[in-house]
Amino acid sequence: MSAQRLWSLVALGLVGALTACATGTYDDPYALVEPGLRSAVRKEAPAFIHAVDGQIPVNSRYSIPLTPGKHVLDVYFSTDSSAGAPEKHRRVVDLQAAPCTRYRVVARYTNFTHPDWEPVVYTEPIGECLERFRR
Repeated sequence: MSAQRLWSLVALGLVGALTACATGTYDDPYALVEPGLRSAVRKEAPAFIHAVDGQIPVNSRYSIPLTPGKHVLDVYFSTDSSAGAPEKHRRVVDLQAAPCTRYRVVARYTNFTHPDWEPVVYTEPIGECLERFRR
């Protein structure tokens, strides 16, 4: 097999893999979950989304696509100064994901030196999803 033919096959395989990645999740109405924004006024900080339905996402800093329906989020929040048992830093959030909706998860804390906090989920519509799947 010539080197040119080998590279052609590799390129063809990469195109197929990229096509597979680009389709699937976004072919139907979807939801997104992601860390929210920091707000000193509301005493909120981005929460770390450790797992969705027991699966650890590839990168939890960005939007995680979800199919509409029930999901379970493992959410963590910790500061450099907060100490204590690990279970104080973890919360489980039951989420009923609606189509074309973005969910931003934050930790509402009492102060940064104490691990008392609760997860808060903000929602907003995903405009491009609504436009694409308008029925």
